[in-house]
Amino acid sequence: MILSDIVEYGARKHPERIALRFEDEAVTYAELRDRCRRLANALLGVAAPGDRVAILAGNCLEYFDCYYGVPMAGMALTVLNVRLHPDQVAQLVEHAEASVLVVTAELLPALRRAGERMPSVRTVVVIGGEAGPDRFGWAEFTAAAPAAVPAVRPEPEDPAWLVYTSGTTGKPKGAVLTHRNLLAAVTSSAMRWSVRADTVFLFCFPLCHVGGYVTVINHLVGSTVGFLRGYDTATFLRLVQRWQVTQTGLAPTMINFLLQDPALAEHDLSSLRAVGYGSSAIPAPVLRAGLDRLGCDFFQGMGMTELAGNVLHFDEAEHRRAANGEPGLLAAAGKPMPLADIRIVDPELHEVPVGEVGELVVRGDQVMAGYWRDPEATAAAFTDGWFHTGDLVRRDAEGFVYVVDRMKDLIISGGENVASLSVEEVLYRHPAVAEAAAIGIPDDTWGELVCAVVVLRAGASAARAEIVAHCREHLGGFQVPRRVEFVDALPRNVTGKVLKRDLREWFSPAQG
Repeated sequence: MILSDIVEYGARKHPERIALRFEDEAVTYAELRDRCRRLANALLGVAAPGDRVAILAGNCLEYFDCYYGVPMAGMALTVLNVRLHPDQVAQLVEHAEASVLVVTAELLPALRRAGERMPSVRTVVVIGGEAGPDRFGWAEFTAAAPAAVPAVRPEPEDPAWLVYTSGTTGKPKGAVLTHRNLLAAVTSSAMRWSVRADTVFLFCFPLCHVGGYVTVINHLVGSTVGFLRGYDTATFLRLVQRWQVTQTGLAPTMINFLLQDPALAEHDLSSLRAVGYGSSAIPAPVLRAGLDRLGCDFFQGMGMTELAGNVLHFDEAEHRRAANGEPGLLAAAGKPMPLADIRIVDPELHEVPVGEVGELVVRGDQVMAGYWRDPEATAAAFTDGWFHTGDLVRRDAEGFVYVVDRMKDLIISGGENVASLSVEEVLYRHPAVAEAAAIGIPDDTWGELVCAVVVLRAGASAARAEIVAHCREHLGGFQVPRRVEFVDALPRNVTGKVLKRDLREWFSPAQG
């Protein structure tokens, strides 16, 4: 089976069912299949199987044509973050050696200034734009191609998506995700999630992230996927009511803001059955408020780009347990997915006992084939077939896995290991704190000192000494922040993950 078989099967089984909703448009499964076939055949006229096709676009219907249609042509879809600087985009395009660039009309002018640094690109296709001497318009490019089965069929081991890591800890690397990788991740999640054919899923994140795989899960089971051009609470509330959304995914921060929005009471969200979240744990008060005010279940997934999706799942029943007297469970990331083989190991790759901290390593069909054009990074990421996630975790007697910290985010102060998550959990308990992150700052005496970066709630105030005193009540002396910085907002990537690398740059001694 290959990735595009999902839309092929869907078109044969339920051709008139709605596959996609976007703004005022609706696309059936039969229409989605034909759109993907036309794109695949058009691409085969300008490129060859094995080529990379890069896309720089915000959320749009054409993105889904690319999700399935590019791999259908035997090519690898290279997704690019629209928030990157054009120079950064050009660097990734050239690193991927993409021969085709798909770009939206509004992003083309800025990208053209970096065009001379993308010599690999031979064909440019513009979404929402007219054809020109050096480019195709999307509409004419695809309309001229037949909606017939393409003459090529890729193998399961061929690259389907090339997704560059977020670069939260360093230079982005291109994770090569094959058809087999993606289908394993999608199938594993479909087995664990409560997704049914009558599900209407609202996708609220950028499609240029591996998190877009959740839309493919829904297409696998034949449900409807609605998606937003960009998230805002007002649009979210309107579309949940209008489309009768039954399931969605939000970051914990988005859930918190949603619950605080006065407009929530003005909308009917009774269709919602479940809300999924990821990127970080959900505070117990936010979960209880969500269960009460939204009247639906919650579930969590944990994964990463290199794993083509999630490997841990924390289900609805377990969240109910947490809300009804076991709040400590909310620190868990979940239990292993059906098709994921995980271990928790020490530096010598020996399994650590239950309750002890080790690194999470993963093996299975969903683990990426490697990093594109980076054999050294690929070799460093694997040991005897096990992929090193870089996450420090522990497992309890019930099998719940708890994330202690990212290995690169671990703070070593005075020879003691300080888990940044443990500091952040305490910071969040302060009534004036809306958001917080703990980072290590280089220090001549301590090696690193603990620095708390805090966003205060609207209208609230707190002195640095007050934050430190609060932490001292709940943490060991070596864990207490020696420095507190207040900011208006924490820097985040497209999925809401805090960019601690940026914070370390902001507050390092060199920056004052």
